[in-house]
Amino acid sequence: MWVIFLLAVAINGRIIPRNPLEKNIVSFLTKWQADMLTIPSLKSLKIPPVEYNYQGRGIKMDYSIGDMELTGLKQFSIKNIAASEKTLEVSLTLLFPVLTLRSEQYKLTGWAYYVYPLRGSGKMNLVFRNSIITATVRFASDRGGTRIHDFLLNFDVKQIEADLQNSSWPINVLLNTEGAQILAEYHSTIVKALWDYVVPTVNNYLLDVPPSHLLQIIVDSK
Repeated sequence: MWVIFLLAVAINGRIIPRNPLEKNIVSFLTKWQADMLTIPSLKSLKIPPVEYNYQGRGIKMDYSIGDMELTGLKQFSIKNIAASEKTLEVSLTLLFPVLTLRSEQYKLTGWAYYVYPLRGSGKMNLVFRNSIITATVRFASDRGGTRIHDFLLNFDVKQIEADLQNSSWPINVLLNTEGAQILAEYHSTIVKALWDYVVPTVNNYLLDVPPSHLLQIIVDSK
């Protein structure tokens, strides 16, 4: 979201535009939320398969998850926007009340507390409640175009509800009680994935867009 710098104030939880730039940004995000733009919809996000291992809290396991679908992105509310046309730095905070991640197939193997074997395979359903995501992006000029120079991401998930079909004890119990803390441990992995996949896509889109035209992209996205 390549917005230009401004400050927004929140009154009763609603972002109030304080200048024309703020009005354009809020309008852009609102239209995107309502599927009124010619860019990919927020209705759902397809996520490719992953393979990871986890060790902690008495658990050691390898797991894989097939193709995933993330829904609930459209229901966000804007908590804060701060950006600077001079420094080309953007900060955006969004609240997602409910995000749901589903997959038709997951598989895990491992051990719990050194003695209990872990097994699981089947459908996966994860619900993330009250997720607050803050992203800060700094753009830079690049041979007449624009690129992302730096990217920071912070997230805070208040609660996770997990249902991994056919999983051994205590997988679901652990995810339901400590899932938010476990997710926080994957912060660097998540940021790296975004840098590897999202950043090149955005940079390619902005290859021929000079920094002075970033706002115009927002205004013209109708």
